[in-house]
Amino acid sequence: MRICILSVIHEPFDKRVYHKVGLSLAGAGHEIASICPPPAQGEMPALQDGRDSNGIRFILTKPSTTLSRRFLAALRLVRLAHRERADVYLAPEPESWAAALAVKLLFGGKVVLDMHEHIPSEFAKFFPGLMRGFIERSTVQAMRLMARFTDLVILTRESFEEPWQGLSVPRVTVINTNHFQPTCSRIPEALRERFSGHPVIIHQGIFGDTRGSYQLLDAVKLLVTDFPRLRCIVLGEYIYGSLEAYRSRVRELGLDDNMVFIPPVPFEQVPTYIALAQVGLILFQPGPMNHTLAMPHKLFDYMREARPVVAPDFAVEVVRIVREADCGLLVDVSSPVAVAAAVEKLLRNPQEAARLGRNGRRMIVSKYNWRREEKVLLDAFSALENR
Repeated sequence: MRICILSVIHEPFDKRVYHKVGLSLAGAGHEIASICPPPAQGEMPALQDGRDSNGIRFILTKPSTTLSRRFLAALRLVRLAHRERADVYLAPEPESWAAALAVKLLFGGKVVLDMHEHIPSEFAKFFPGLMRGFIERSTVQAMRLMARFTDLVILTRESFEEPWQGLSVPRVTVINTNHFQPTCSRIPEALRERFSGHPVIIHQGIFGDTRGSYQLLDAVKLLVTDFPRLRCIVLGEYIYGSLEAYRSRVRELGLDDNMVFIPPVPFEQVPTYIALAQVGLILFQPGPMNHTLAMPHKLFDYMREARPVVAPDFAVEVVRIVREADCGLLVDVSSPVAVAAAVEKLLRNPQEAARLGRNGRRMIVSKYNWRREEKVLLDAFSALENR
């Protein structure tokens, strides 16, 4: 099949859209085109006839950073997608989903929604607080209407099922797990020397105020009393709040040596930094529904590298997996004292930390890996092709 991926905000080499869904579909013999904004950092690699080394063809659009621009970007997607004459239009966002449906209704083709976020609450956050309940309910009704014209809905977690109950639209759950591979055993010598002799903890992925950045600072301030050589790696973009204000707070607390900021690195290099650490952190703060229903990629990153996790005790999917695997400690992440206590427990008990890490790795091998999820994805597209 000719499959066209439509993205308003997902970049060309997104972890899920490209490295999992895109590459899996291309590997199964489908012809893939991806209409998306350019990378926010760095440049696109050299393309031959618009295609990368995996045969995926890219059509780049303007980046969209505001809600109004995202709607304008969706209109551009309709025009560009029409030119592709694809059999299937795959959308990972509500705006691109609307664009895909417009293309289908005007020109034909099938539509697939790959639902990454809790759409009702994510859309409602753009509105004043008193309106959010109404906006969420209205969004659910709009989603249910749009679903009647959609050929397949892919959910990234079981807790996303509720808005679709009672509808006949085909649905499958394809969890956002990792590609299966051995734990990282090759750490560059310069990195190994840099962190040698230091207890190391890591937060990997998008970070900021709502993801526990200031709670982490206060926790680190408590930890350095007993672990003065502690290094906390913050790997990824700081997008929720001001990075400048955050760095200023780091200096005020005297934690310049303890906090190590590393900008986003290529997908393949992430395991190297996790392998340096003794503990992996997930610090989503309570409040947003997207946090309550979160199933963060970093959880599987830590588990794959056999690192124990410190994770929020309110996030239902995270709690289920951590308890099922027995791979970490669930705490009140809004409390720096609780976060610090959990990290201290793991640093002072390396045998217990290693046991939890092995448990997580074991569950990755047996259940939570992309090899398993890929089969569900490909079977769903095979059924879609035959309908």
